[in-house]
Amino acid sequence: MALYEGIALIQEKQAVVLDLGTDYTKFGFTGEAAPRCIVRSEFWCQAERRYKRLYDYRTPQELYDNLVHMLHLLYFRHVLVNPKERRVVVVESLLTPTLFRETLAKVLFIHYEVSGALWVDSGRASALTLAAPVVLVVSIGARDAEVTAVVHGCPVLRALQSQPLGARAVNAELARLLDEDNGRELHLSDDVLDDIKVRACFVPGREAALRWAERGVPADVRETRRGADVLVSRRARALAAEPLFARDNDLASLPDIVLQCIVQCPIDARRSLAGSVLVTGGGAALPGLRARLAQELRHLADQPPYKERLRELEFKFHSAPAHENSVAWVGGALCGAACAGGGAGGGGEGRGVSRETYARTRRLRDWACLLHNTPPSHPHWDMQ
Repeated sequence: MALYEGIALIQEKQAVVLDLGTDYTKFGFTGEAAPRCIVRSEFWCQAERRYKRLYDYRTPQELYDNLVHMLHLLYFRHVLVNPKERRVVVVESLLTPTLFRETLAKVLFIHYEVSGALWVDSGRASALTLAAPVVLVVSIGARDAEVTAVVHGCPVLRALQSQPLGARAVNAELARLLDEDNGRELHLSDDVLDDIKVRACFVPGREAALRWAERGVPADVRETRRGADVLVSRRARALAAEPLFARDNDLASLPDIVLQCIVQCPIDARRSLAGSVLVTGGGAALPGLRARLAQELRHLADQPPYKERLRELEFKFHSAPAHENSVAWVGGALCGAACAGGGAGGGGEGRGVSRETYARTRRLRDWACLLHNTPPSHPHWDMQ
């Protein structure tokens, strides 16, 4: 390699990829297979003398301060890079509040003076890792479960489904079962519940779960302990994830929202979506969850109100190309590497903006706004 070529490679700055989750934040560089760090979405608040969560805010100014502290922690403690020298790829949900998006852009462009940023929605980013034309992305996060149908690189917005069936719902059920089995209120922290869930809990099959809920969990599922005073019973290990599959009159269980998403999609894409399901998110890491979801989908597809529309669909699941909690981040890294360094170029998979453009307009393109999704040559622009 010539000397000048080596110098050019050294001077080229990789963009950073930012995924600000409710409980955990992923941060790293484009073109890499995994984040450089996965940390809790919290920081040490000097004014309040405690660790404060990123999403714990009441006013826009408090959110601004939270983002400033969180990004300072990521840039200067975990990856040690100058934010002015790096473009940013932001991976976010399509349902992210406008206040959060606008405040994050203000922090990036004004406080940290980044040269450009690219916003990528998590559904398309996850589908990008498979290089498949049609993907049904089931993202089980900390707070919500979202189902996004991605058809030829475009999310079907009218079919987007979301319910509060994330990891926190499993933690709440696990805490309730532990309190009942130990005969007292344990008041366990989120860290302890996460530790118990990761080490001991699993998701049984559909028939086993129904049988165990009525007759009790058999003795071949061993009990365990967390420390000296917390008994993790068989019931708590096996049935903590049941709120995800419990049906009610609103049909708001995890399998229901998956089927409702497919029903809302064009009829010619339903079979392809059912045969290309990708389960992602930190809540998807429970052993047996993907197999249980497949059983529930096959069972409910033959029941009203889905029987007439989803008859004879065959559900197939992809193996995630990365760990479940970082699939969307990996997709953002791929998208950023392909879009001119992940910056202000725009790209086909995201919304890019440079610092100069933001300084003129002071607003971002919204995912759901028709004006921001209409080509410049469309006659609707003449009516403004």
